[in-house]
Amino acid sequence: MAANPNDEDFDEAPAFIDMNSAVEVDAPDNTNNTNDMMDDEAMMDDSNEAIASKLPNSNAPPQSQSSSQSQPVIDQSKATFTSHTDAVYAVASHYDASSHTLSIASGGGDDRAYLHHISTNTATNQLSQTTTPLSHPHTDSISCLAFNAPYITTDVSGKVQKNLLAVGCYDGAIVLYDATNGSLVQVLEGPSDVEWTCFHPKGGTVLLAGSIADGTIWMYHTPSKSCLQVFVGHEGGVTAGAFTPDGKLVASVGQDGTCRVWAPKTGMSKHVFRLMESMGGGEDGSPRPGL
Repeated sequence: MAANPNDEDFDEAPAFIDMNSAVEVDAPDNTNNTNDMMDDEAMMDDSNEAIASKLPNSNAPPQSQSSSQSQPVIDQSKATFTSHTDAVYAVASHYDASSHTLSIASGGGDDRAYLHHISTNTATNQLSQTTTPLSHPHTDSISCLAFNAPYITTDVSGKVQKNLLAVGCYDGAIVLYDATNGSLVQVLEGPSDVEWTCFHPKGGTVLLAGSIADGTIWMYHTPSKSCLQVFVGHEGGVTAGAFTPDGKLVASVGQDGTCRVWAPKTGMSKHVFRLMESMGGGEDGSPRPGL
């Protein structure tokens, strides 16, 4: 029967060395091979030098990198404000279509907040910009900013509400400014380490502020400068919050891994969604299913 060329030959049983048949062999004296080893090392060195001589200089920057460093960065922004002297942590904006003016508020680690305006001349299509330093002397970083302009309506007396800018800071201050000219309106006292602020979507006269330190949420009526409610329940800092679009409820989330829904009038928690059993989630860092 002809052998199949695709078949491979295997021994039926593996062969092992019989230790009884092992013999001792005299190893050559290393001293006799010293010169041979040195010659081999020299040859390797020569080979390495030869290879290295053919490689490009590793210290020289790549051609593309060198050329890109010599070219200036193209700034495609419409406008640039360089008021801050440290990192900027918060920004908010509002565009007034009637006056063709864009209002931008910024705050940062230099403990300062600024109000910027960019106006467009419709006749010439030219931009003009102004910057107003906001006057309150903060002692810590600005953490959050909010305009009430998108929500302003007339009150029951027919009077249009003020156009306000709210500035929240880690020093605990919540400062309200006139968003048109940057003049100080009032300073609200409440939670420490203010993390976020937002206005009520119906009228823009009610303001929420949450604390990253004591886990409370404060609600203010800005025309009367009064605190309407304090929401208590988070077991850690409150990281974010907002009114629902109809303004009838407040939603907040915190470092305790919960999302809570509040009734603004009573300050009571209506629902608690527990996103994690404990801070940090499961052993691998993933969220655990809640109740």
